[in-house]
Amino acid sequence: MIAEYETDVLRTDLLDSKVYMFLDEIQKLEEWTEKIKILYDLYPNLKIIVSGSARINVFKETRESLAGRLFEFLVKPLDFDEYLLFKEKQIDVNRETVYRKEIIREFSLFLKTGGFIEAISLDDFLLKKYFRESLLERVVFVDIPATFKLSMPEIMLKLLSIAALWPGLYLDYNSLSCDLKVDKRTISNYVSYLEYALLVQKLYNYSRNLLTSEKKIKRLYLSNTAFSYALNPGVDLSMVLEQFFVNFLEAKFFFRGPRKEEIDIIHISDDKVLPVEVKIREKFKKKDMKPIFRFMKKNRAKKGLIITKDLEASYEENNLKLLAIPYWKYWTICRCLKQFCAIRV
Repeated sequence: MIAEYETDVLRTDLLDSKVYMFLDEIQKLEEWTEKIKILYDLYPNLKIIVSGSARINVFKETRESLAGRLFEFLVKPLDFDEYLLFKEKQIDVNRETVYRKEIIREFSLFLKTGGFIEAISLDDFLLKKYFRESLLERVVFVDIPATFKLSMPEIMLKLLSIAALWPGLYLDYNSLSCDLKVDKRTISNYVSYLEYALLVQKLYNYSRNLLTSEKKIKRLYLSNTAFSYALNPGVDLSMVLEQFFVNFLEAKFFFRGPRKEEIDIIHISDDKVLPVEVKIREKFKKKDMKPIFRFMKKNRAKKGLIITKDLEASYEENNLKLLAIPYWKYWTICRCLKQFCAIRV
């Protein structure tokens, strides 16, 4: 292919020109890393971009064979702005209240498609079929077993289904081991494989001591809201929205204190700590704010955020500021996140 391009298209030597080569679904080519390595070494001006949908196969091989020769990038599904652009929906992001009904309607559809371009035009039946059969089952039964030696891939699908039923599931390996009749070390390994395959997201209980966080119980979310709808079509909106903001913020931490008070997300950016709680309820009580204020005081976080169903308000206590913003005010939330912690959104 390269010889033909050099002769018939470029009509000069590859060594004399800067050429870009794009190879998609590279994992389907046998011994592709060795071929890429040869090209990389032979032609300094040749810039090679390889991509693939099977993250397990692609990245495990590149790290082993192309170390020092590559930069890795993760291309994510569409965000909400990009989704609206693809659907040619015009919404004035500075007048969210005026567009409230349309935002809620489109955001609900966005959560079901997960930002996957090819899923935007599918109905609910085809969405479930696409994500379950074409994506999740393919990764679980084909991609992961092709890379890691495992005997029970069906257990991984069960773990995904459990995470869809209970977003933010506490990872109690002993309990899961008893329920699934599988050794807890196997469960732990399978969760790690799913995490590596970008199908799940694991959160640690926040502590300023990272070793303490590692030892504490963890929580598990699916990495995309479309997966939750595909595996659990009746999932409650409040749970899906909690998962969305965990995914959106690429959260690493939650908080559960000794009094069992909980905060959904603890976001860390440039040594700044931002507690984020997702409360999609009809009514919101002042006592719901107490755990957040206590956390802010103890951890020197000057600001906090509560994502609500419709409530928009501001609360202050001892120079600590807590904002409540409705989830459908997506762009207001983005602006606040940028202001609070210089978060790239």
